[in-house]
Amino acid sequence: MKFLQFTSAWVLLMLLLQVDAEAQINQNPENLVNWSPDGMIVFASDAGLSEGYPQSGRVAAVIYRKLNEDEEYEEIAQLQAPETVEELNERAGQVFIDRLMEETDTSSEEELLNFIRSNSALELYGFIGLDPQLWRVLGTVYVDEETQNFEQGQQVWYQVRYLMEDGTKSEEAFEGSDTVGSSPDILAPQSIDRMERDSLVSASWESPIEGSEDAYFARVYQQTDEGEFTMLEERIMGRRNADSLIVYQYEKAAEPENAYTFFIEPVDVVGNPGPHSDTLTVISVDFENLPLFGEITAKDTTSGIHLFWEQIPQKPYLTGIEIQRSRDARQNFIVLDTLSIAATEYLDTQLVPNRSYYYEFRVVTMRERNELPSGVASASHESTLPPSPPSGLTAEQEEQGIRLNWDSVEEPNLYAYYVYRGTSRYDSLAVVSPSIQDTTTFFDNAEQLNGRTNYVYAVKAVSNNELESDLSNTVTIRPDRIVRPPAPVGIEGYAEQSRVRLFWSDQTERDQAVQGYNLYRSDSPMEITPDSAAASIQAEQAGFEQVNDSLITTTSCDDIDIESGKTYYYSLSSVDIFDVESLMSNTASFAPSAPALRPPSRVSVRSVSTGVELRWNKTLQDGATGYRIYKRTPGETESTSIGMNDLDETIFRDENVSEGQLYWYSVSVIGENTESETSSEESVRVDI
Repeated sequence: MKFLQFTSAWVLLMLLLQVDAEAQINQNPENLVNWSPDGMIVFASDAGLSEGYPQSGRVAAVIYRKLNEDEEYEEIAQLQAPETVEELNERAGQVFIDRLMEETDTSSEEELLNFIRSNSALELYGFIGLDPQLWRVLGTVYVDEETQNFEQGQQVWYQVRYLMEDGTKSEEAFEGSDTVGSSPDILAPQSIDRMERDSLVSASWESPIEGSEDAYFARVYQQTDEGEFTMLEERIMGRRNADSLIVYQYEKAAEPENAYTFFIEPVDVVGNPGPHSDTLTVISVDFENLPLFGEITAKDTTSGIHLFWEQIPQKPYLTGIEIQRSRDARQNFIVLDTLSIAATEYLDTQLVPNRSYYYEFRVVTMRERNELPSGVASASHESTLPPSPPSGLTAEQEEQGIRLNWDSVEEPNLYAYYVYRGTSRYDSLAVVSPSIQDTTTFFDNAEQLNGRTNYVYAVKAVSNNELESDLSNTVTIRPDRIVRPPAPVGIEGYAEQSRVRLFWSDQTERDQAVQGYNLYRSDSPMEITPDSAAASIQAEQAGFEQVNDSLITTTSCDDIDIESGKTYYYSLSSVDIFDVESLMSNTASFAPSAPALRPPSRVSVRSVSTGVELRWNKTLQDGATGYRIYKRTPGETESTSIGMNDLDETIFRDENVSEGQLYWYSVSVIGENTESETSSEESVRVDI
């Protein structure tokens, strides 16, 4: 994978440094000039040029600059490979020199200088060839640090020519420009995957290539013990895949049972940063090889089946123990309970006598649940003659649950009652209560009860020898629980001069009980977070008013009670067939534009004894305050204003005319701080 990433990045660098030997002036080759945090960077060559090792007859790159497009270029620098150790030190610094010596296997700065001069091509340096600091050392790019002080948005032009072995400058040249402070096209990456093992962890992010064309590397930031994030020395490369995505992956050798939190900052090839990714936490634990349960014991008792096991090791990433149960050892296991990781026993009381039960145990972690059980056990609740079924079962709503009452069973050997629940008289009912002793009532307040569902209840009696009666009579009831429909999402629309048209997605695709919608409006944005109540209450808290008088049963609506030039904020709610209203949706805002003034539709002109008379139809437009009259002669290309009339004056006489002269006239409507276009021009020849 690293080889492929390197190859891709190297091709990128070669494209950046590509020159066209046949061109005389190559205008704006792609990426010749790039803004960077250090100033404008001008790519001049893919190798360090020198007189000792000329490239294609070139011994130096000559850089020219101008600050205005119409100016002449001025020479500002010449680039060559370093000539002396002192020059090498000045360009590289000791830290980078040490790194270069390690990469090139040289033992002194003189030896490193000789290596650089005899190995000037960037492609000979492997990954370090992608480091902008090496570009500076070899002289393959020019960093115009002066531009750091230029005004943001200033465009700067550069030209690159080459000094040849014979002392002349090349005819071919390369020209390009960029803007000070320009930002790269990079989107924020999103986390997509993690890999966690005892000694190795990795984190992955991705972003679409479209919109992130400039992203090629990423800086990695890791959270410290103090909660701050620090940038790691190594940077990672973005890999473009066949799905039009840029994928970033970071791997780290890890100590077992540690948590690491990272985010990345994508950068372009010259170091301009893009937006940060989201954070991703990885834990150096092999979640596929977790500790198993010790021997599990299942013992039948008069109270139920008692389960025992050895305590699981206490680890922060282990969060609980899940117990599942079934009457079939092969399938149909349902979650019975989830216990603390410190638990070592469990009593199952929701049992039917004379049935075998099978149990599976799983360790619950901070990650996805492992499908394979960590331990298994089985037992049965033994039992002789069954008791009589309970009678007189009744049910009523109580708070948000169901209160059940029944008559007691006259059975000297009675052990307990069990309540059954289902959603149909014809479905098999399931036990929902523990063993009920010394009482004939049960309050069902289970979390999964739904206010839209009718539930069927029945009761059984069980004797001490674990024999069960038939089911009692059944009762059907629905709990008094509000189930709010989903709030609409994604309000769309547009504003016109006299209405706002809104539309949204059909919420019956998410909830078939939705029967319509309410529309709320405000002339100011929502500045508070309303309570989690029905939208009508939330709207009142937020200063929104309901627009519709009756329920909207379509997925669009026109609001015509509006004023032009004013911004309106809208929110929606769904209403189901039980008249339960959802929460308010997110808001959307629209601003109807004020209508533009229009010129008079009919203008007439005629020659009269005193000059030229103009007449036009009176305008009835809102905002109009008068008229402006224009005139031009055949030799003029632009009309000139010759007068103004009040709104009720629709006749104008122009006495400043010459006998036999041809004139063109037009009229506009004016308002406060605005004016319409002029009407169609009407011509007249003066005949006084």
